[in-house]
Amino acid sequence: MRAFVTIAIVFAATFASADTTVVDVPKQHEGRLPLLVVLHGDREKADVAARRWRAAARERGWAVFAPQCPRDRGCKDSWWQWNGDPAWLVSQVDALTDIDPTRVVLVGWSGGATYIGMHAQAWSERFSAVVIHGGGQGPLADGCASPALPAYFLVGDNNPLHGLAKDLHAYWSACTKDITWDLVRGGDHEREDRALDRKKALAIIDWLAARPRQ
Repeated sequence: MRAFVTIAIVFAATFASADTTVVDVPKQHEGRLPLLVVLHGDREKADVAARRWRAAARERGWAVFAPQCPRDRGCKDSWWQWNGDPAWLVSQVDALTDIDPTRVVLVGWSGGATYIGMHAQAWSERFSAVVIHGGGQGPLADGCASPALPAYFLVGDNNPLHGLAKDLHAYWSACTKDITWDLVRGGDHEREDRALDRKKALAIIDWLAARPRQ
């Protein structure tokens, strides 16, 4: 099993490794590509997580990289339960070529979003923003990252764990004002998932594109 995926992005394709890590490349582009790094939810495969964003990302000219939580490092199918070193994930992103370093965004769905929150301070050196979708919890360590990243929350208030997402929002709000709280009113976990339709995904990508890494 490969430890990471290395490609030069030169044409439209979807690449998948044996452990189902996915790299999806838009059909037409000029220069380096902005990138969505998408973390899957519990008991989910990376290609399923990638499909939530693929159509909108291609339309806007973004690449999508969806890594499978690494089995060779002890992960079964849950980022937050694995709780591995964030440096592993950063190394997978660093292995990709032809990527615009000012627009590399970390996106998490459900348990993937929770893992992002648990290590909130770890992402500032590599990513330009984060998206918390249907999950999240406050970080394990104290203190704000420097710089504090912009954050987009897409969460439902009928998710039984919504309080944890609110905790993460409160933490992030104490560190930066560049936050969007997109609440799915009455939304349980299934409705949180459905809320990310093509129109919503396009709107979020446009929000992210306006926030390059300085």
